[in-house]
Amino acid sequence: MGAKLLAYEYVPLGFEMLIANTDVEMGKIWNLWHNVKLTDDPEAWDIEIKSINKMQGKLGELSMDQRLIRAQMAEFCRLHPLFPQSIDILSREISEDRFRKPAKIGCEGRGLLDSLGYYDHGSLNEQRKETLTQYVKSLKKWLGQGQPETPTESKVSGFLGQSTLGKTAFVEKVVQLVDPDEASVDLLRRLATDVCIRVHSDFNTLDRPFNCFKCLPKEDSIPKCQCCYSMFLDACLLCAGTSGEKRSMLDEFRRFIEENMLAYSVAINSWLNEAPPKHVTWPENMRYVSEGSALKIGETIHSSLGKTNEVKKWLTACLLKTIKDNQRWHKRTELIDNFPEAASWLSKML
Repeated sequence: MGAKLLAYEYVPLGFEMLIANTDVEMGKIWNLWHNVKLTDDPEAWDIEIKSINKMQGKLGELSMDQRLIRAQMAEFCRLHPLFPQSIDILSREISEDRFRKPAKIGCEGRGLLDSLGYYDHGSLNEQRKETLTQYVKSLKKWLGQGQPETPTESKVSGFLGQSTLGKTAFVEKVVQLVDPDEASVDLLRRLATDVCIRVHSDFNTLDRPFNCFKCLPKEDSIPKCQCCYSMFLDACLLCAGTSGEKRSMLDEFRRFIEENMLAYSVAINSWLNEAPPKHVTWPENMRYVSEGSALKIGETIHSSLGKTNEVKKWLTACLLKTIKDNQRWHKRTELIDNFPEAASWLSKML
């Protein structure tokens, strides 16, 4: 008999329990808050998580779609190639009350959906191809000096910076070599190694996206995670873009993530407050999300989530908390820390 989720009356709030084989009653419990707080002890969770769990406790029986949406949200990782489009995917699913296309949106996410059989080699391969296709399109747009319109285009443009003859030649080479249909992780690693070693002789000791160089075995042509494809490309673009410039590769990578985290938090927070989408007072040095694009994110999120109801409000509260505190155990101050209004609904909820 296939794996299935155990009824909620037997499962603590904030967890899911999977029965893998009902004949021998083998099962496993899954922490849905692991990517937010690095502990499986509910007593150690903060007051915001406990309050959101109480919201769930008042909802009664949830549909299978709602439980699967929440399980997918538990996979969310801001370092995954689909970020920040992964937030748009979750918002649409919350609105439609339907778990549609199971997209893998994180590597740390407890693997519940994988255990339930929602991911296979074919679906993951298609997702990889879509991601690499977006990169190639964005690189071509940069070569044509087009204005970035999508998050991937913004990332590519920001990482590369101003066009030079050297950068143009390198990007043309990448576009020629990267084939989304026949992508080789070894090829991407060699591309990244060649350009990065000229910029930082010991680059593989750095943080994301460079730590994929040390976590992927040298002779392994079949990666165990999907992140490495985009991580190697990001490393290529960061090294090529910041070479000879007074910009930090790691700062650019973090800045892309933090600006999007702030913009999406503001958008989701305003929907929970039932207020029109608006931007916070944006810092002058925003490089990846302008005031205009932040407002556009807000309008898209509001349109996706639509009218409110209690289940949707609970799922959206889970999403806001997941985004605000995703993998924050690194203890590093971030952009969103300067904007408490970006998640004000969580404070009002208490």
